[in-house]
Amino acid sequence: MYKGVNHVGIGVSDMGRSLKFYGDLLGFTEVMFDYTGSLPGMEKVTGKPEIKARVVMLKNQNTGPLGLGTIKLVHLLPPDKPEPCTVADTTLWGDIGVAEVCFNTRLGAREVFAQLLDKGVKAALTPASGRFLPYDTVCNFAYMRDPDNGLIEFIDWEMGKSLGTEPRVEGVNHVGFGVSDIDRSLKFYGELGFTELVFDFTGVAYNMATMYPPNPPKIRCPMVANYYGAWIELIQLLAPYMPTASKKGWGHLGPMEFAVGVSNIEKAYEELQKKGVKFLSPPQTIEVSSGQWKYAYVDEPDNLYVSLSEPRY
Repeated sequence: MYKGVNHVGIGVSDMGRSLKFYGDLLGFTEVMFDYTGSLPGMEKVTGKPEIKARVVMLKNQNTGPLGLGTIKLVHLLPPDKPEPCTVADTTLWGDIGVAEVCFNTRLGAREVFAQLLDKGVKAALTPASGRFLPYDTVCNFAYMRDPDNGLIEFIDWEMGKSLGTEPRVEGVNHVGFGVSDIDRSLKFYGELGFTELVFDFTGVAYNMATMYPPNPPKIRCPMVANYYGAWIELIQLLAPYMPTASKKGWGHLGPMEFAVGVSNIEKAYEELQKKGVKFLSPPQTIEVSSGQWKYAYVDEPDNLYVSLSEPRY
């Protein structure tokens, strides 16, 4: 019933510019739907009686087995205006909130990073490598910024190398987000189907040093998968660092939410309620040009913007 991360929501200030960036540069050219109007059931999510937005769901033309997730671009409509990106240069990677969206790359994150750098994309962290316990998992990664300063990551996995003729971006591999209590969050997301441990790192984030001037912090960072969709990466800053909760509203610029895919949202809603999971709204349905978009936001332990989503489009 639970199918991993279906999509990551990204707030944008200029839909045309972002469609060009994510489409022309990153390969998200398949428009699954393009909706403009009111979003029902968002009162407890946004704290407002009504929210209107243009929402464009995009799939990558090169979607692969380690990049199954899609992206959802969100542009708030007047009278609302999107707030600046949560993960700005003054915010720590690991503060409580959605930190990043990560795309799988074929034939190498380094090569993709170099290509995009040549095309004018802003770098945030030059390519680095990591080897992680408990399975000796090896990956290469790099960070860049989207047009609204949102943090995006590119990654490749030694365990998932594939044949190909040129480096390219695939779909979403994982979403990274900061939490206040790793064990509590792992239990919560385990109920949503994330049960396969990819790695569990505890230590000083030396390979992230340039994102933490003057000194990199100690963190705990497990990656957990549901192989029917994209994965989740949980980040907890450890003492003496104290994670700060995001105060930004829904629709803020940059990666700001994610949705867990389900095959039957009504059944999942009932099942999770019996397990004690609370919701901010019952399942909602929006008619889009290609079918129906169904969602329900959960009451997440750190008040992150997280929903269940049943795509019928």
